[in-house]
Amino acid sequence: MSGTTVESTVFDGLPAWKLTSVSGASAVVVERGATLISWEPEPGINVIDGYISRAELEDGRDARSKVMAPWPGRLSGSTYVFEGQTYTVDELPPGAAHGLVGTADFVATSTAGALVLEYSFPGSAGYPWPFKLSVVFSIETGAEREEHLTVSLTAEHDLAHGIPLALGWHPYLRFPQSRASNMSVMIPARTRVVYDSTLVPRPGEAAYAGINAPFQLDFLGAQKLDASFRGLIPDENGVVTTVLRDPATNAEIDIAQEPAEAPLVHIFTSDGVTRNERGSVAIEPLSHVADAFNRPDAAGSIVLAPGISRSLTVTVTYRK
Repeated sequence: MSGTTVESTVFDGLPAWKLTSVSGASAVVVERGATLISWEPEPGINVIDGYISRAELEDGRDARSKVMAPWPGRLSGSTYVFEGQTYTVDELPPGAAHGLVGTADFVATSTAGALVLEYSFPGSAGYPWPFKLSVVFSIETGAEREEHLTVSLTAEHDLAHGIPLALGWHPYLRFPQSRASNMSVMIPARTRVVYDSTLVPRPGEAAYAGINAPFQLDFLGAQKLDASFRGLIPDENGVVTTVLRDPATNAEIDIAQEPAEAPLVHIFTSDGVTRNERGSVAIEPLSHVADAFNRPDAAGSIVLAPGISRSLTVTVTYRK
């Protein structure tokens, strides 16, 4: 983080911030939704397949680099039950994903070496509990000249009782002059989540199937993936690292997450997106499985108690 400058800029008329490190690496973040637009670990090499216009960002489809809160993933029927009461999220279509902060205007509270953006969700008819969300973006160069982008989400509330709250982040990652079909992927996981036809996990233990660890595809080819994994295996540093590689150049993007904060990772090969289909791969660290608000097996862990914060930190590393 040392030596990073953070300067105000504009993205297609929207307030934004540009982070620049002494190595020349840079990132652009829009205040709306705390949305990462680009990250160039080297000048001219952008490995984030982000939104390219204000209209695209405000439309919100494909959830490019979206911060997901107070839930990540689909919410079956846009309804859930909490403490015996049923809530319907009318502002979302049935089966909607990615939470309620994607179009919120965050405010920069610090630009000293890193960018801190904050938003206070006021509550709504479908989610009546106010909470504060902080998102921190930082970039730095490692000891072996590899470049790092770290994104850290923290949610907390001032209510006298617990509320259901989960977090996730939805970046699309790419290599210059490469496609998803040309990439390889490795996820250190022992379990794959099994979905029904609406991409909602099956009930109970039927949602989880054991697999040989790690999940690895040396060549994605025509493989279509829209899948979550858990039973994540930490490395010697205690973090879980998903690896995307471009075999043509041997360039590598690592996505590291803390398993205690984010025990799941979702991969999506961007099939059917509105632009640049299969041009990138989304790797999404998640605090909870999709539709966790409706799952008895998540009833305990989904509750954020008073005075406690919930965080999710992701470090993306580019090597070549």
